[in-house]
Amino acid sequence: MKFIKIMMACTIFVIALTVISCQKVQYKSRDTSSLKPPPVDTTKPIIDTSAVFDNCDALGAWQVVGAPAEVTTGQKEGKGFIQATLATGQNFEQFIDALPTPVNTKVTLSTGELKFWFYVQDVTQLASGQIQFSSSGTPDNNRIGWDLSKIIDTLHTGWNFLQLKFSDPGAEITGDGGPDLTKMNFFKLFFSTTGNVTAAQNYGIDDIRVAVVPPPPPVEIDNCDALNAWQVVGSPTLVTTGQKEGKAYIQATLAVGQSFEQFIDALPAPVNTTQTIATGQFQFWFYVQDVSQLKDGQIQFSSSGGPDNNRIGWDLTTIIPTLKNGWNHVQLKFSDPGAEITGDGGPDLTKMNFIKIFFDTTGNVTTAQNYGVDDFEVVAK
Repeated sequence: MKFIKIMMACTIFVIALTVISCQKVQYKSRDTSSLKPPPVDTTKPIIDTSAVFDNCDALGAWQVVGAPAEVTTGQKEGKGFIQATLATGQNFEQFIDALPTPVNTKVTLSTGELKFWFYVQDVTQLASGQIQFSSSGTPDNNRIGWDLSKIIDTLHTGWNFLQLKFSDPGAEITGDGGPDLTKMNFFKLFFSTTGNVTAAQNYGIDDIRVAVVPPPPPVEIDNCDALNAWQVVGSPTLVTTGQKEGKAYIQATLAVGQSFEQFIDALPAPVNTTQTIATGQFQFWFYVQDVSQLKDGQIQFSSSGGPDNNRIGWDLTTIIPTLKNGWNHVQLKFSDPGAEITGDGGPDLTKMNFIKIFFDTTGNVTTAQNYGVDDFEVVAK
């Protein structure tokens, strides 16, 4: 009897093993795609290099007509903004901020701008006033200012973002040399209304800072995507592979036995570069097959429709040592000491219409040499 029980137990165990071995085994998926890192974000971060004068998150030393208020709802930045309330029957308001520690704005009068938010409850009430920014701790010395009368037309009821360039023709600088932009410590905005207000009016200031004025976009002179009026020694070619911009570039081939080449572009319509001699830069791409062959030449840019009048030019001899075989991005400041301006007053930068690049080689070339130009622009230097 004992033997029979043992046999039955063994039989049950074997049957259980058989059942288990017949079950479908569940394997975890070998798909590891979910473990792959996300694509790298190649978007360039926006870096704020502006200097904060006052973020208006605390009353600090703020003064207004009446009592200033720190409002913590509806602000344009940070924790709050400074509010002034023009009482019924009054017609003058102001915001004054004298900092205990001066701020280095890290800009110059030619590169910087004052930026802040200004809240106006009813813009139709504004009549006149001034914005003052100084390094003397007062509004009357070492100051730059802007007439609010010339700004009011650009404002609307609600928040307005003001960007005031130090280089604006309307910016008024005191005769003592103006502000020391490394030690700015005083801000004042004052204004009058068209009459005594019949209802209390709220005004606000937020996020006062100084920033570098962003450069204007490049002005295209010729993108070299079509032959148009281009002239070279021989016949110009429009090449649609290997260009530096757009659809193509202009190629000139210096034939065997020759020693001179040029690119001439007479524009059908003049171009306003939006720059001055002090601020502008002429730039383009220049392809050279063998830079050791180059000897001398000139780059000419004019508003007379020709190379001899109203021109600015650069001696190619001084540029050749900076070139390499292949494409070169040539960048020429109008204000460079080596820039040659014709005695007739030079180019009218609002009406530029002629480009010429010419050069000699060290001798007659023994193999054909390809040269190319692409993407002529004027930018802020």
